[in-house]
Amino acid sequence: MKRFYTYAMMALMSALAMTTFTSCDTDAEQARTLNGGWTGYIDTYYYDRWGVTGNSFRTTMYFDRIDRYGGTGYEVDYDSYSPYRDYYYCPFDWEVYNGVIRIQYADSWNDVLIYDYHLDYDYFEGYMDDGVSSGRIHFTLYYDDSFNWGRYWNMRSVIAEDNGVRASGKFAKSKE
Repeated sequence: MKRFYTYAMMALMSALAMTTFTSCDTDAEQARTLNGGWTGYIDTYYYDRWGVTGNSFRTTMYFDRIDRYGGTGYEVDYDSYSPYRDYYYCPFDWEVYNGVIRIQYADSWNDVLIYDYHLDYDYFEGYMDDGVSSGRIHFTLYYDDSFNWGRYWNMRSVIAEDNGVRASGKFAKSKE
């Protein structure tokens, strides 16, 4: 009986270790896949964060993987009809942990949690929680390796903070 118990415990511990390592490997794989630029739409995000409404707003995010599970990045939200007049640019830190992506923005906005998502090398869709909205915020982004970030890095803006945040036009309103 003792021998059976020992074998059973060893099998259980091996299975638990494999599950734990698989989870970490999955997080690392997701972080590796996320590395790069993504452009698309985030539904209702703009009304919640800046009080700007409309359906012509786009988001481009760049995730720069620094370690196995995360790194730094930056995001620009802009009006697709006037992308260099009406925009909000903000750096962030990010990490993947237990299948959830957490983004911490430099402008002290609430952390955003991304979950229940599908991510492959050219498509990123799912839901985010910004801690303010009631309900889940849906997003759809596509891999974008040709976005011109230099236009936002070099522009003079209405709001310029030490933490790298820049805004102009509709997005230059202060957050509530």
